[in-house]
Amino acid sequence: MRVMLTGATGFIGGHTLAALMAAGHEVRALVRDGDKLDRMLAMHGIDGSAGRVEAVLGDMTDLDAVTTALEGCDACVHTAAFTSLDPEQMHHALEVNAPGAVNVLNAAAAAECDPIVHLSTMSVIFPPTGDVLSGEDPVQGGGNPYNASKAVAEEHARAMQDGGAPVSIIYPAGVTGPDDLGLNVLAATFIPTLSTEMMMSLASGGWLLVDVRDLGAAIAGLMTPGRGPKRYVAGGTYMTWDEFHARVTEATGRDRALFPTPASALKGMVDDEAVEIMLGIVPGDDAALLADSGLGEWRPVTETLADTVRWLIAGGLLDPEWAPACT
Repeated sequence: MRVMLTGATGFIGGHTLAALMAAGHEVRALVRDGDKLDRMLAMHGIDGSAGRVEAVLGDMTDLDAVTTALEGCDACVHTAAFTSLDPEQMHHALEVNAPGAVNVLNAAAAAECDPIVHLSTMSVIFPPTGDVLSGEDPVQGGGNPYNASKAVAEEHARAMQDGGAPVSIIYPAGVTGPDDLGLNVLAATFIPTLSTEMMMSLASGGWLLVDVRDLGAAIAGLMTPGRGPKRYVAGGTYMTWDEFHARVTEATGRDRALFPTPASALKGMVDDEAVEIMLGIVPGDDAALLADSGLGEWRPVTETLADTVRWLIAGGLLDPEWAPACT
């Protein structure tokens, strides 16, 4: 298939690009920076001169560019989104994410793409209505600019599904792993988490991690027309705080002291929405995605953690002393 892909120079999009190529598809990437796409291809060992990757320069908020990128494509995968840890920049999410998603999804439907895959986020269906995260949970609007922008995009995607469009929505939880042109949010979180002799343990919640390589492979595995509208959770591996500590110890070869931490201690360290998720996270109902994509199962989370830590060390972002097993 010829697949139009947005976000190909980003963390998830780059791994999706690699997975689509590995599965034998042709990719037309809508990107703002052609040189950055070349660096992404090189990082994944993809020969961009082989003719199976085509770049269209443009922005997802430009409908003409989106329409041009979709010409002759059989399927569409939308992973692009504006994200930032800088409070001064977060407002841009509202200006970019929802309008961009509307452009891409509408144009893909008009071009009769099947499937159309929209990468959403677990935060738009949090808190869950049951004891697992489900694609049938209602949309939770509002919150910080990123979550609010993704909720607006989610409402539009669901409306298209209600109209019968072959839109598949994926709700990933904490996506991490190696190989990124920048520093993704979770990798940035791991650096201070690991650069200490102690790790916190809260009374509830925990960690929900999915390997970016597995997520890319799962998206590539959905490139089959005729499934119709679908909603998939990509939660990955759920761990309590104590279980996460054990996996980190195994992956890094260094045991950190585990100490009980009251929720009140998080105030001022992270925003209220993050605290709510940290304390209330539950496993994801991933069965449908694992089955329909052909992935079958997620790789062991210890492997994901070890590979991520090795990548951070290789990039000079984490001192090797904190992970002797990864050097």
